[in-house]
Amino acid sequence: MIRSVPFIHALISPGIVAQRVPAPQHRIFRRFQSIAIGAVIPLGVLALWSLAVALHLMRPQILPSPIAVWQAGIDLLRGGDLLAALAVSLQRVVLGLLIGGSLGMIAGIAMGRSRTIDAYLGPTVRTICQIPTIAWLPVFMLIFGIGEELKLAIIAKATFLPLLLNSFAGMRTAPQRFHEVADVLELDAWQRLRLVTIPAALPLIIAGLRLALSNAWHVLIVVEMLASAAGIGHLMAWSRTLFQLDVVFVTIAVIGVTGWSMDAAMRWIERQLTPWSVEA
Repeated sequence: MIRSVPFIHALISPGIVAQRVPAPQHRIFRRFQSIAIGAVIPLGVLALWSLAVALHLMRPQILPSPIAVWQAGIDLLRGGDLLAALAVSLQRVVLGLLIGGSLGMIAGIAMGRSRTIDAYLGPTVRTICQIPTIAWLPVFMLIFGIGEELKLAIIAKATFLPLLLNSFAGMRTAPQRFHEVADVLELDAWQRLRLVTIPAALPLIIAGLRLALSNAWHVLIVVEMLASAAGIGHLMAWSRTLFQLDVVFVTIAVIGVTGWSMDAAMRWIERQLTPWSVEA
């Protein structure tokens, strides 16, 4: 029984599926090497930062020492403020992504499958693509106020377009040879969509999901800094107002690490869902 595109890959080019799997020790070495190389720049920045503090190149009130920032982070963790703010922000990202991402994926698949739907929606969508998400903030504030609805609307807008465009492109760029094999196997329209078209588009859809998640995280931080009473962005803005720059540096680090972690999780999901994809 045909399950999905990997089977069709095997029919057309078995070498794509039957790739050599590196030995476990080689994978461990490559992983360690990747971590070591990736740590060079952060460690270099930390060393220069410590040197600038030791040489008193800037006042401690403006550039706190790494030790002071570390201690501020420990205090925030012990007090629960950091985790509480991060939890609020992550909840907003997940809800906004579910709303905007789902709508974008559905619209992209529909536009990719139907040229009529694309003719109606395409010009409007491509025009909206040219308007930065943050430019909608004044309009959304008038409509939704500054409550949770504002954050969800902004995140939904930020995640809608990447998933729409990538889903559309994925539906339109499935290799012709896949459809030829589907014709030979006499698949009906539903089987062709479920077993061939959507799995073939999955790498692009997941790439759109990664981009949408990144966009959501970026715009949420900005909105929380401008119009929020909770969240990691609010904690950063409030700390800057109080001139607690050690806390500001902590929130910057948390925002970066959280964003990297979410993208790493998406890369892992991509490898699990699209093992036949060379890019994954």
